[in-house]
Amino acid sequence: MNRIDRLTAILLLLQGGKRSASEIAQHFEVSRRTIQRDIDALCEMGIPIAADLGASGGYTLPADYSLPPLALTLHEALLLRLALSGLSQLGETPFKQERETLLAKVQTLLPRRESEHLEQFTQTLSLDVPSRPYATPFLDYLLASANKEQWVAVEYRSEKGASQQTLLPQHLRTSAGLWYCEAYSLERQETRVYRVDRFLAVRAVPEPPQVERPVSSPIRHVHPSFPEVRIHLTARGVMKLERVPHLASCLQHKEDGEALLSLHLRLADYNWLVGILLGLGTDAKVLAPAELRVRVQQAAEKIAAHCAQL
Repeated sequence: MNRIDRLTAILLLLQGGKRSASEIAQHFEVSRRTIQRDIDALCEMGIPIAADLGASGGYTLPADYSLPPLALTLHEALLLRLALSGLSQLGETPFKQERETLLAKVQTLLPRRESEHLEQFTQTLSLDVPSRPYATPFLDYLLASANKEQWVAVEYRSEKGASQQTLLPQHLRTSAGLWYCEAYSLERQETRVYRVDRFLAVRAVPEPPQVERPVSSPIRHVHPSFPEVRIHLTARGVMKLERVPHLASCLQHKEDGEALLSLHLRLADYNWLVGILLGLGTDAKVLAPAELRVRVQQAAEKIAAHCAQL
């Protein structure tokens, strides 16, 4: 990092609160003396940096101080362009209008001489987000409800049919081109994950009486308290399973290219895993638990019987 970039980065760091010379030096991997010279240079430019002496001292900026608009470097602009292009590939995104205005602002914050280079980079680098045809008309509403901690009454369509539930949305995320909402279900008495495109109706309701507000916490699909799942994979099975992000990190690779899939999975996710194992065919063999092995066998027999029907 050159000195000009470091001076700008120091200001951005100080906007987050007081920092000592040692903290700043460690952050940028330079000496304290270098940081002190940088602070002196910023002060000479008219930046109102205050220095507090003592053991708990450090450098601070006034609370009302804000940096003027900063020009982006070519690589910074490229990263923003990639992020925005990835969002644009989703079927639905919140703040659509703001996404377009942000893209225009990125262009203005880049020096003119770099604009042509940015276009060249954009042609040779891209993010691939699966395109999904499912509409999510309640995406913005659920996001606002999660932000305001507002309970909602919903009609939700799952593989078991439509159901009426009272939810407290907590977090929205996207995965493989689909939007998901983590929400606490009053009727189920637990936090669950809902596909946003499967909401048929959503409306605000008062907070249910005599209900403790649930603490937002990540849903645990994998935990040591769950039964251990052990699956042997051939080398070809490993290559197929590496495409599944939730399972790839649980592979224990062997020298011959084969691997052991080992994780402690909750019972509610067995049906999901059975579907993946059926796709692997003979490249996967369930070693444990017996219940999962039986489920795979039953599912395979059901498919075979269905295909045998005229």
